Amino acid sequence: MELRTLAYFRAVADERNITNAANVLHVTQPTLSRQIAQLETELGQPLFVRGHGGVELTERGAILYRYACDILDLADKAEEEVGAPGSQVSGVVHIGAGETKAMGLLARAMSAVHEKYPAVTFELRDGTSAELMELLVKGFVDVLLECDLQPHANLNSIELPVGDVWGAIMRTDNPLAQKDVITREDLEGQPVIVSRQGLNRRFGRWAGESLDRMDVVATYGLPLNSMFLAEEGCGVLVTYGGLVDERRHGLLCFRELAPKLEARHGVLWRKTLPTRQTQVFLDELRRICEA
Repeated sequence: MELRTLAYFRAVADERNITNAANVLHVTQPTLSRQIAQLETELGQPLFVRGHGGVELTERGAILYRYACDILDLADKAEEEVGAPGSQVSGVVHIGAGETKAMGLLARAMSAVHEKYPAVTFELRDGTSAELMELLVKGFVDVLLECDLQPHANLNSIELPVGDVWGAIMRTDNPLAQKDVITREDLEGQPVIVSRQGLNRRFGRWAGESLDRMDVVATYGLPLNSMFLAEEGCGVLVTYGGLVDERRHGLLCFRELAPKLEARHGVLWRKTLPTRQTQVFLDELRRICEA
């Protein structure tokens, strides 16, 4: 199974149409069809269901698609790192980040690095810390901005000098909006929207036994989409302050939790030697944090 064949397979899966994929790849449609057929013969499994409107992945095809994306991304990253000119700082820094105001520090470091080294670019991957940790361990990202920094004996880390404060976002016509702060008892019996990670970690510990008396109507990975649930009155959204513009339509308001619940964040990277572009980014970030 060659990288080129996997690239052909991924293109067909992305385009859902062999003719369109052939145009993207700059090959003929018969050539691409033949390559896909050979791959299916090699694996002994149909990878696509053919129809009049195009193609769709089979169950086995979907499994191969996940592996193909990982393999091709890693191959691109290896070529990028190994093939970089010896004396020039260039290439991509792959950064995984959850949603937090601490991203502002990373943005400052990215801007400073790009100004000094114009050949350095950045690729951002959004997601929860748990999802992005797997990408860091596997080498798909170079640096991870972890929300609610945890100890990691096998990783290097920088604790960032800024954090976030947990609070509740609700409609202004919710009786809780009249309160200055929101306690765990206030949330008992309330429909609550909370992150999956927070439910199992910081927020869950803060809520204690009151969590059993809350009505968790929805969980989320990143908070932006959950804002629309809060706007519709589906529940009280528990998240970091400042991430959601609760004043956007004048429908929502933010109240801090009490006792105060704060999250400290940090940047993680593997203990293997980082790429030159990653190292200059880390050096710049460290300088900003120590300023």
